[in-house]
Amino acid sequence: MSEPVRILVVDDELGMREGCRRILTDEGYEVETASDGLAGLELFRERRNFAAALVDLKMPRLGGLELVEKLHELDPDALILVITAYATIDTAVEATKRGAYGYIPKPFTPDELLLPVRNGLEHRALVIEAKRLRAERESRLLEVAFERSKCNTVINCMTDGVLVVNRDNQIVLRNAAAARMLPECAALPLPSPLDALACPPLAALVGEALRATTLPLIVSREIVIHKCTYMVNASPVFEASRETLGAVAVLRDITALKKLEVAKSMFVSMVAHELKSPLAAIEGYLNVILGGVGGSDPQRDRRMLERALLRAQALRTLVSDLLSLTAMETGDFVIKRAPADLRAVVARAVESLREKAEAKHIALTLREGHDAPDPVLADPEALFSVFSNLIDNAIKYTPDGGHVEVAIEHNGMYAKVSVKDDGVGMTPEEKERAFDEFFRAKNPLTAQVPGTGLGLTLVKRLVEVHQGRITVDTAPGQGSTFTVRLPIVKQDEARLECGL
Repeated sequence: MSEPVRILVVDDELGMREGCRRILTDEGYEVETASDGLAGLELFRERRNFAAALVDLKMPRLGGLELVEKLHELDPDALILVITAYATIDTAVEATKRGAYGYIPKPFTPDELLLPVRNGLEHRALVIEAKRLRAERESRLLEVAFERSKCNTVINCMTDGVLVVNRDNQIVLRNAAAARMLPECAALPLPSPLDALACPPLAALVGEALRATTLPLIVSREIVIHKCTYMVNASPVFEASRETLGAVAVLRDITALKKLEVAKSMFVSMVAHELKSPLAAIEGYLNVILGGVGGSDPQRDRRMLERALLRAQALRTLVSDLLSLTAMETGDFVIKRAPADLRAVVARAVESLREKAEAKHIALTLREGHDAPDPVLADPEALFSVFSNLIDNAIKYTPDGGHVEVAIEHNGMYAKVSVKDDGVGMTPEEKERAFDEFFRAKNPLTAQVPGTGLGLTLVKRLVEVHQGRITVDTAPGQGSTFTVRLPIVKQDEARLECGL
């Protein structure tokens, strides 16, 4: 039976260390943590058996980039991932130069943490296996390509595309990912000329690697293939006699990163539109009143001022939500996580909206278990914002005389809070986009409901910052149930967190 993979998490934030530990432990990894860079370095040097390290960028005593470099010197095969809220292209490049495999921007979901860890460990296994095979391979990579070895299995499991080319510029090995990225490659018999791919930039990059005479050398270039952008890294492979055997090219899909600038531009355009509408309405109402159009009618003027006030309040909410979203994106959003009483937070959110529910004759109820629940590791004010947003939405979209139920349950390592209404519900298409920025359902039943389309986006981001998950179960005319799951802290762990 193989030993479990050991992973070191180095972060000066307790909540982040605890969240990473829980996520990775649930996947079967053995995890140890350190609260700063120097402590992490000492632990790594002492144990010498960590397969991977997750390193924060900004830490006391020893910064993340310096720690990455020192860990890479201690174990060049160790998988090192930078977890940071300050991720930029420059920091990513610098971290890679010092030995990091990649970086994970904060905040992240469990899946966004596990995917690069798995990919990186697969890459590490490939590198270790390749070193073992160097002592056994023949004079040409052609024989290695057809050898039924563990190396082929590892390569085919990788999400990055891998091409192996021999000294004669023939493709002798490709993995499944490369076949997906280069459809022409899937149909080629092996060996086949590299030129058969009809991709001159890729052929030129591999040719540059084949002409290299010294190691280490990695030739990197962005290449566009079938409307997707790939970062391609090519490196020569030498025999013990220093004769060139061939080259290996690894293709990583960076299309999403390239689309980021386009997405930012669209976001700015959308914000401008959302700001323009309420401002135009306010200006119109005020011009009517100040211009005396239609004579003097105090009741009419008052109604117009009330509508202008509602628009101004919606505008203020929009600006506040945008500032919060921007803070989250830039890493300036600060929460203070500690063992918190989830039941008390939810009860406060319910009571804060009871008057609004009563105004619509909506029955607002809170259902909870009788046992004393374990606390959750959270920022109470952030959680209050989550549940008040969900309850407020439920009230807004529930017709007069309806019912909204808030329920708290505990199940294993998670606490579950659900907000159920018997309102208008959502279509499958609306459900798919429920958490998108600025999305609001457009139909006669929702036309008069005020909102910015950012509330659920903020809710989802806040839940994910707490290493939690939010889902929605809904159907047209049958209401909606939003369910939030948050990791709990056991009573003995909570006492340790509080210093008891």
